[in-house]
Amino acid sequence: MVADGDRLLAVGLSHHTAPVEVRERVAFDEDAVRQTLNRLVRHDQIAEEAFLISTCNRVELYAVPRSVEGLQTFFGAYRGPTGERIDPYLYWYRGRDAVRHLFKVASSLDSLVVGEPQILGQVKDAVRLAEETSTLGRLLHPLTQRTLSVAKLVRSSTEIGQNRVGIGNAGVDLAMQIFGSLDGRRAMLVGVGEMGRQVARALLSAGLSELLVANRTFERSVELASEHGGTPVPYERLADYLPRADIVITATGAQQPILSVPMIRQALRDRRYRTLFLVDLAVPRNIDPGVAELDEAYLFNVDDLSRVVEEGKAAREQAARKALALVDDEADRFLASLREIDVATYLRAMNDACETIRAAEIERSRKLVSTLEPAQLEQLDAMTKAMVKKLLHRQMMAVRSAAKSGDEEKLRVLMEPWTEEER
Repeated sequence: MVADGDRLLAVGLSHHTAPVEVRERVAFDEDAVRQTLNRLVRHDQIAEEAFLISTCNRVELYAVPRSVEGLQTFFGAYRGPTGERIDPYLYWYRGRDAVRHLFKVASSLDSLVVGEPQILGQVKDAVRLAEETSTLGRLLHPLTQRTLSVAKLVRSSTEIGQNRVGIGNAGVDLAMQIFGSLDGRRAMLVGVGEMGRQVARALLSAGLSELLVANRTFERSVELASEHGGTPVPYERLADYLPRADIVITATGAQQPILSVPMIRQALRDRRYRTLFLVDLAVPRNIDPGVAELDEAYLFNVDDLSRVVEEGKAAREQAARKALALVDDEADRFLASLREIDVATYLRAMNDACETIRAAEIERSRKLVSTLEPAQLEQLDAMTKAMVKKLLHRQMMAVRSAAKSGDEEKLRVLMEPWTEEER
């Protein structure tokens, strides 16, 4: 008898192993997931249990297989963009490695952006679809429930989701350090380069109330403003609109500063010296560095944001190490709980088998020795029960000890005589 956890198999591909042109060939929508699970468990009977995670970054099947060869054949039917087999892109995990990998995936430790929250919802969707198709059983049902609990535990007991990465999020972090909240704040984006767009999108997501957009080509201003419900601003009227903005982001290709110290000084005066946060993403710089010397003007450049990003990455990496240690512990605890269930089932079966033999022998003795009185039969019954209990005690203790220590080989040897008889 082998603990159920050892029968678990995970096979899949992800952004770590396969480019998008391969991943899109193996992607499943919800209907395809249901059909695939039914096919694997009921029609082709390749697996006893199964559930499937399919996102833009990964496709992973978790199964208790009847036939590993059947799973290999199943994935062998898929081809890459040039007709090649996808085998080189696949990874296979068994037992503890499969449990640990699933916990990592759900906890966002295997994501493209470590700590992102979307994957937990995607895993929940995968579990829901498997529940709807009734393909979760004795192993995968407790495994999926423990997976969701572990993912929540990782997020609540580590800082894995608190240190955001990316230029856009770095801009938000700096702005919130200054303002506390972005609710009701206005921002002006000067230039529509990609980094500027990133910061603008992140600010809007964080609660910004209005986005003013200025570009040398007014049509580009209108285009970006319409995408985000912002307001296009004529480039030549920057000075007029500056006092309206609490946050100014510049990202133009100008070779000389477009916002001078006098311009910002006047804007601050018009704002009655309310705080002005400025982010200069341009190289060469769009904002005169002397602006940083003005009271109530907070100026940051692209290097400042890069440092925030690196600090966030370092903090997230530290949180990830803590989270991985937690995942390892939880994987061991889950497998230990499975062994306890298997051992309890085995011990009951062993007791039942011995009791059947004992009762049969007592009945045979009663027929052979008809002179035994009822009191003597009761005494014989009690004596043989005690004898069986003592004979089994050492075996039971050895089995429990092997299960507790995770010694699968010793457990297999101890349980084999009884499991062989079961087969």
